[in-house]
Amino acid sequence: MAQDPSRTEKATPKRRQKARDEGSVARSPDFNSAILLWGNFFMFLGLGSATLALLMKQVSHFLQLARPGALADGGMATLLADVLMILGRLLLPFLCLNFLLALATGLAQRGFSFSTKPLLPKFDRLNPVQGFKRIFSVRAIVDLIKSLAKFALLAWITYLVLEPRIPMLLATLRLPLGQSLDIFQSALFTLYRNLMLAMLVLAMADFAWQRSNWEKSIRMTKQEVKDEMKDSEGAPEIKQRQKAIMMAVARRRMLAEIPKATVVVTNPTHVAVALKYDEKTAAPVCVAKGLDHLALKIRERAREAGVPILERPDLARALYKTVEIEQPIPRDLYQAVAQVLAFVYRLRGAA
Repeated sequence: MAQDPSRTEKATPKRRQKARDEGSVARSPDFNSAILLWGNFFMFLGLGSATLALLMKQVSHFLQLARPGALADGGMATLLADVLMILGRLLLPFLCLNFLLALATGLAQRGFSFSTKPLLPKFDRLNPVQGFKRIFSVRAIVDLIKSLAKFALLAWITYLVLEPRIPMLLATLRLPLGQSLDIFQSALFTLYRNLMLAMLVLAMADFAWQRSNWEKSIRMTKQEVKDEMKDSEGAPEIKQRQKAIMMAVARRRMLAEIPKATVVVTNPTHVAVALKYDEKTAAPVCVAKGLDHLALKIRERAREAGVPILERPDLARALYKTVEIEQPIPRDLYQAVAQVLAFVYRLRGAA
């Protein structure tokens, strides 16, 4: 399938998760096959001698059962139980290993992704026109070329391994059985090992190619990225409205604290900072501050509540820049604020 040239942006985490939920993940069947072959190979190397010994023992047991009358009186049931037990002991380790390897390779390639969507019926696949398009698509042609290239490579490796050994393999017809089996075992081991190495390299290359194609298939347009950001963070208009509401609520709460203030320091018209100080606080605390229109509101509310208002331009600007709402003033302003508070207390004492 041709890629949309407008899809130039990498997929976002949300888009990746959506693709996984729909069952679209990067996977390589060749990688699974290669890992399974290697696992079974090492499993056979580890358990091969024990498996052969068990097999020879059971063959001897079956030969004993082949005597006349050995299967009489329930012997057939015993034979069936023995066969099932032997198959279980021989095949169960390999079946468990293959199950675990298949699970591990799936998790390694795709991560944990559970989705039932790929199991749902897709009636558009019954359309013969779409079927012909899939058969003769670029992807199908690429898969065919890959299969032919893999077959040619594996055939070439087989030829390289067996061609120099053909005279020796033919000579085994005149050698003792044990020596012939050793030669065949050595040739098969080398052939199997080389083929598995080639398949592993091919599988890794195929997984990289599948991963690249999957990344391209989930790319997004610039508009899709913008729309997703709007959906996750909210439209700018809504965010601005929410911010305005929050600021209005904070402003009302701040103005409600002004009657509790000890003094309001102004600039005299552009800046206003309300401070509160009592025995419970270690240092004066800013309960309200504002510029221009908000500073006017603070002064009006202070006059209504009878809070003293003092014009200290430098101190008002310094307080506005350095102190936050509901936070104590910085230490370097202690002396200047103490002078203001002392003046306020003298006014109250005089009153």
